[in-house]
Amino acid sequence: MKKYIVLLASSLLLFSCREYLDVVPKGYIIPTSVADYELLLIGGDGGPNFTRNEEILHLTNDNFYLSSNEVGNVNNNLNTNFALYSWSNFRFSDPTLSNSAWNDAYKNIYTFNKIINEIDAATLEVGDTEEARLKVKAQALYGRAYEYLFLVNTFCKQYTKASAGTDYGVPLVLKADVTQTLPSRGTVAEVYTQIIGDLQLALPNLPAKAKILVLPSSGSGYALLARTYLYQSDYENAKKYAELALEKKSQIVDYTQPDFSNFTLSMKNNEQYAIHYMSQPGNGYLSADAMELFPEDGTMDKRLFEQFIENPIIEAGEVIGFQYLMGSYDYEFKGTTSTSVPEMMITLAESQARLGNAGAAIAIVNDIRNNRIEGNVEVSEADFPTPNSLLKFILEERRREMIYSNTRLFDLKRQNLEPAFAKTTLHKIEGKNPLSFTAQANSNQLVIPIPAQVLKFNPGMPQNQ
Repeated sequence: MKKYIVLLASSLLLFSCREYLDVVPKGYIIPTSVADYELLLIGGDGGPNFTRNEEILHLTNDNFYLSSNEVGNVNNNLNTNFALYSWSNFRFSDPTLSNSAWNDAYKNIYTFNKIINEIDAATLEVGDTEEARLKVKAQALYGRAYEYLFLVNTFCKQYTKASAGTDYGVPLVLKADVTQTLPSRGTVAEVYTQIIGDLQLALPNLPAKAKILVLPSSGSGYALLARTYLYQSDYENAKKYAELALEKKSQIVDYTQPDFSNFTLSMKNNEQYAIHYMSQPGNGYLSADAMELFPEDGTMDKRLFEQFIENPIIEAGEVIGFQYLMGSYDYEFKGTTSTSVPEMMITLAESQARLGNAGAAIAIVNDIRNNRIEGNVEVSEADFPTPNSLLKFILEERRREMIYSNTRLFDLKRQNLEPAFAKTTLHKIEGKNPLSFTAQANSNQLVIPIPAQVLKFNPGMPQNQ
C-alpha cells in the first residue's frame, strides 16, 4: 500500500503571480523559464514560501504566560491551543484537523523540490542568465534546509551525537512528486546531514545581497549553518559559520542612543539576514523567569522597552494581557524565526566559551550589552569563577536578546541535555481562574507529536513515544 504526502498537491497554487505563467492542465502551473522558477520561489503575499506559522513554538516555550482569552476554551484537550500550552498527550490527536507546522512545511518543500529538480532544464528567456539559474536553485536549497531544520527540531528529539543515528527523524522528501511513496521517518542524524548538505551546496551561489530581504543571501546561508551546528553542539563549526555570517553583515542597532525613542520595524530589520515572521500575532505576558532576566537594579535594558510596546488587553474591566511588538508588520507580537546579527554574535560568544576562549566570549557579550543597556557596566573574567557560570550568563543573554524568537523551544531542548542548565518549564494561564502546568526537562512533552492526520494517511509511521 502506498503512503502519500498530505496536502502537497495544493502547493502549486500558493502564489499570486500564476497569471504570468502558462497553466496546463487547468489548475496547475507549468514553469518553463528561469524567471518562472524565480516567481515560484518568491511566492505570493509579498514573500517566499518559507514557513511562518510557528504558533506551536510560541505556545510551547518558556517565555510567555497566556491568558484564558488567548488560550481559548481551557481544560478541553480538543482545543489545540490549550493542548499545546498544557503539553497535553492529546496534542494534534484529531485526525480530521490539519497541522500547519507539518503541512505547510511539506508544501513549501514540494515547491523548493520542484525548483531544485527542474530548474537545470529551464529555458533562458530575455533577461535570464546562468547566474540567475544558479542563484534561484541555491535559494531553493536554502529554503528546503530551513524547513527541515524546523521540522526536525519541532517533531523530533534534540540532536545528541550518541542517539541521533537511532532517534526518529522526519521523512526526507527530495522530489516534487505527490504520488511518490512517503519515505520513512529515518533518523535525526540523516535529517541534519541533508540540511547541512543543502546549505553547503547552496552557499557558492547565494547572492551577496538578495533581491528582497525575505529571500536568502550568502549571509543567510552562513547564519543558518551556524544555527544548525549549534543545535548539534558542534561548536567549532558554529563558531566558523557565525564568523563568516558576521563578515557579511555585522550591524547591530544601538538602543541606547537618545534619538532611538521611536523604534521602528525597519531599524530591527537592519539586523536580519533574511526576514521570516510568524503569520499570526499572539498576546500574553512575559513569564516570571523571563522577567527575572531583566533585573530592576537601576540599569536600563532597552530590550524591555524598544523591542516591544505594551497595549493593555481589557476584558470586563480587567487587564488580562498585553500585546508585544518585536519587528512585526503591525503592533502585535509576531515571533520571528529570522537569523540575525545579534543571534550570530551570541552564538559566537557561546561557541568561544565552550571552546575555552572566555576572554573572546566576554568581549562579544559586552559589545551586545553596550548596545542594549543604558550605562552598561562591562563584565570581566573575574566575574565568572567557573566555566559554567560564564556559560549560564551567556545562555541567559541569548534568551534576553532572542526573547521574541520562536526558536526558544529549540534552545530549551538543547540546554536541557546539560544537568547544569536543565529546567522544569512552567506555564500559567492568568485570569480569574488561573491554572498552571509543567514540562519536565528532557521529557517528550517538549517533542511535538506527529499529527494524527499524518498518521491516518501513513499508518506505518511511528509516533513519538
